[in-house]
Amino acid sequence: MSDIERFRVVATLARTRSMNMAARAHGIAQSTVTRYVSATERTLGFALFERGPGGASPAPAGLPALAIIERIVADIDELNALSGTARRSVTISRTAEIGLPDHLEGKITRWNRERELQIHQVIVDDPVAAPRSGESDLAVALVTGPRLDGFEAVPVRVWSRSRRVELLNRPDVRPQARAVVDHLS
Repeated sequence: MSDIERFRVVATLARTRSMNMAARAHGIAQSTVTRYVSATERTLGFALFERGPGGASPAPAGLPALAIIERIVADIDELNALSGTARRSVTISRTAEIGLPDHLEGKITRWNRERELQIHQVIVDDPVAAPRSGESDLAVALVTGPRLDGFEAVPVRVWSRSRRVELLNRPDVRPQARAVVDHLS
């Protein structure tokens, strides 16, 4: 498998925090996920993940590398999309600290298995700025106040009225992204 495909698996593991879910998402064995992660960590010279009974969590020292890996995967997807007239993926931006609940990760994994249009998550510093600038279609962001102007929001995780994680999209989102929002809602 190519380096980029290895990076895709590592990026999926960073999002799902589950070797099993990453393996299912890519149609490979769990042992293959382990080999890809180990090979990437050997190449970089440091651990990307901390393994424990709760799964594989991004290691603090690995967060910057995982963000770069996410950007590389997104950039390759963007280059591949140039060969066609329409983008064949929907991108969701988020920070490394904000993950999606397991039920949404499961929905994304099933979507990606069943459809040609793929959902990709990218780790960015400011997930709200990414859809505003057109770098991503959707964003998952921690909102600590009133609704954000210029966005439609679907609550993903709610702690209180003023502290919640939301799936954000601009009202003028592409039809493909609208289908993803509807699927995840």
